Amino acid sequence: MALEMTRDYRLRWLDFDKFGHITPTAVLDMLQDVAVLQAEEMGIGRDAMLESNNVWVAVRIKYEVVREPVHSQVVCVRTWPHSLSSFSFMRDFHICDEQGEVLIKASSEWVLMNIETRKFAKAKDCYNGPRDFLGIRAFDGKMRKVANFDEDTQPVYTVMPAFSDIDVNGHVNNARYPTFVMDALNPSHGRAIQTLQIDYRYEVAPQEPLAVHARIEDNTALVKGVREDGVTAFACRIELRPEEGA
Repeated sequence: MALEMTRDYRLRWLDFDKFGHITPTAVLDMLQDVAVLQAEEMGIGRDAMLESNNVWVAVRIKYEVVREPVHSQVVCVRTWPHSLSSFSFMRDFHICDEQGEVLIKASSEWVLMNIETRKFAKAKDCYNGPRDFLGIRAFDGKMRKVANFDEDTQPVYTVMPAFSDIDVNGHVNNARYPTFVMDALNPSHGRAIQTLQIDYRYEVAPQEPLAVHARIEDNTALVKGVREDGVTAFACRIELRPEEGA
């Protein structure tokens, strides 16, 4: 039987912004939670991988809102893994309503990082889990890298990752980055996110300042975080739903 897992979540007020749209942080938090649960069930969870000094870290996550969830709705999050490449492991998701209709679809890419050296390990050399995977993909084609942009203005703000941003791997958790993104955009309108993709290029340590740059053109928002050494630690691309009547 092909591997998949489902978990139900009741959406809270905290999961929505002031315009009533589900927040990217809420979406990524649910995806991360069910991914961790299935990894444990597959025997490739954190404790199992630490036996070889490795941990799973996300390098890219993308989701598309097909239809907006609403407050207090019970949603079912479904996840399934794909076969490994030499270095990475793909995992897809559906967030569905009570009738099984897809509200949000998502895809993610994960790699193994040596917890001591902080360097990537070859996934095929460390993975000893199941290999019976579903073939369907949440998106057609491969996720493309978020294109970089040259900052021609001062950063919107500088964030200093604090204790609450850091996870058990000692760096900013992948579900915290959307908070940096949305704080930089600080939208004053009610336009909803249609698609969002974040590329995690370099890990960010506690108290490591990030200059957050943002650019919005028409329906596209680009945000990136730049370390003090000039390295882009993350890049995010958001496609907004067109304004009604536009």
